[in-house]
Amino acid sequence: MGPEVLLRLRFLSDLTPGPEGFPLLLLTDIVEGEPPRYRSRLALFDGTLRLLTREEAKKPRYAHPYAYFLRKVGEAQELFRLDLRGGEAERLTETPGVLDYALGPGGEVAFLALKEAPKPGSPRVYEGWPFKFDGRGLLPEGNVALYLWKDGEKRLLLDRYPAPKEMAFAPEGLYLVMAEDVPAQAEGRDTLYLLQDGALQKVYGGVGPIFALEWSPEGLFFLGHAFERAGGTEARLYHLRDGEARVLLEGSLLNSVNSDLRYGAYPQGPRWGGDGVYLVRTEAGLARLYRVDLSGRAEALSAGGSVLAFTPTERGLFLLTEDFTRPARLEGPLGPFDPNEGVALPLAEPLYTEWESPEGHRVPGWVLLPEGPGPHPVILYIHGGPHTAFGRAPMLEFQLFRQAGYAVAFANPRGSTGYGQDFALLEGAWGERDEGDLLGFLDHVLVHFPLDPARVGVAGGSYGGYMVNWLTARHPGRFRAAVTDRSICNWLSFFGASDIGPRFTFLELLAKPWERPEILWEKSPLRLVHRVRTPTLVVHAEGDHRCPIDQGETWYTALLHLGVKTRFFRVPEEGHELSRSGRPDRRIARLKAYLDWWRENL
Repeated sequence: MGPEVLLRLRFLSDLTPGPEGFPLLLLTDIVEGEPPRYRSRLALFDGTLRLLTREEAKKPRYAHPYAYFLRKVGEAQELFRLDLRGGEAERLTETPGVLDYALGPGGEVAFLALKEAPKPGSPRVYEGWPFKFDGRGLLPEGNVALYLWKDGEKRLLLDRYPAPKEMAFAPEGLYLVMAEDVPAQAEGRDTLYLLQDGALQKVYGGVGPIFALEWSPEGLFFLGHAFERAGGTEARLYHLRDGEARVLLEGSLLNSVNSDLRYGAYPQGPRWGGDGVYLVRTEAGLARLYRVDLSGRAEALSAGGSVLAFTPTERGLFLLTEDFTRPARLEGPLGPFDPNEGVALPLAEPLYTEWESPEGHRVPGWVLLPEGPGPHPVILYIHGGPHTAFGRAPMLEFQLFRQAGYAVAFANPRGSTGYGQDFALLEGAWGERDEGDLLGFLDHVLVHFPLDPARVGVAGGSYGGYMVNWLTARHPGRFRAAVTDRSICNWLSFFGASDIGPRFTFLELLAKPWERPEILWEKSPLRLVHRVRTPTLVVHAEGDHRCPIDQGETWYTALLHLGVKTRFFRVPEEGHELSRSGRPDRRIARLKAYLDWWRENL
């Protein structure tokens, strides 16, 4: 098995209720060519997967008798619908670009769209923040309006900045999530509004993020929090009824388990199912489906692996599940459907282990061993976030390392999700609590598994890339080779250049450049780069707005001028999601660059 196996895989996503209780979803495969590309098509599962479109479809939703979806027309996305009784897809909108939509109870559709097509190469003027976002580029500030489509007619519902970013119909009107003003948007404080008869009414919020709206006959459900515990704050499930928002459940809500074998969107709740509200919660490396009743009593439902998406229908619950050794498959009352049945995908099960720290907490993790008795060279791999987790989901990257003869040790240090609110907190202690947990776990696996302590590598992306920089600078003789991917090395430049810079920097390090610059410099690996001796591959995408390219450029340039063996693998036209949804040939080239580096240096 080599990196090219990616080209043979197919991905299920965007699971949603369809006609007669059958699920609608997207099937994505990779069309080989120069270059290869993803192809996402609308499908219905009624015991057999039936493709409904030959062309691209995104964000499918169903309202009898139509399946609605977005599709690119030229450079802009437009809204289409397909009569599932027969016929061709019908284009409903003609705009400079539809961003999102919601279906109403009477055949109407509310949709967000650009008011004018941006002129390529023209200057852009901003008065708010954020002004860019990873995967989207420069944002259309002030150029987004809310419209209503019904019976072939389009009319303007709302034109304001900040614009809505999520919506849901209810009998009383249209619920909208948006920031109250520019300062609130910059600080991530959302407000829930009700748009009724052309008038906006504040309903709840103004203190933190609000997302995942779901209307039901029992009222409105949504997720949110108020940053009470800074960057590691766990989410809450709210139930809004009669003007009161009650908390039904809190924790590591939604699936935060890392994988590089997904493509598309994955609805994880809340969703009303008639007997309660359903949603996914991450616990100890497993994403579990929960049903929560209106009193707040929560029941975990069994599933064959981590739940990546679900939809309740009158036929029962349909799930997309994944595990260490397989990408997502469909499960439910009609039996399983595996889109990769017949594809040779020899993924091995890792071995679970945990290290007990001197402070008394446990650091859980896994070791993926290659064939043979060992001792094996080992790669300590650090996840991103930091508020995500490793667990029961496939990592093709790890499996390729194993096939090449390298063991992979991966853990969930403090800062990771799924182990309780206190465990998820770093409280500014980046490079302290997490460093102790990672190195303690590494020492533990070197003792308990057939690993070679003289051939230890380290790798990671995003926050994981930050920790690679930090560890190789703080412990110059510890690692024989390193790969730092889409990393952070300088918090002072990250603050202004990242699409999440000001908010993320303050929530994670509790500092701002003009108030406590010494903290940002103290936590910057660049301060210690002169100590690095480890041969380091620097991987970065040129269109990364989350951890901008200057971070990789700076680290590479410093290492080169210090005489450290280094190589810069930079990828054009890609963003922060290169390893997960970048163009297939670029993903394959990245994996080959890793393997080449390990072969040369580890």
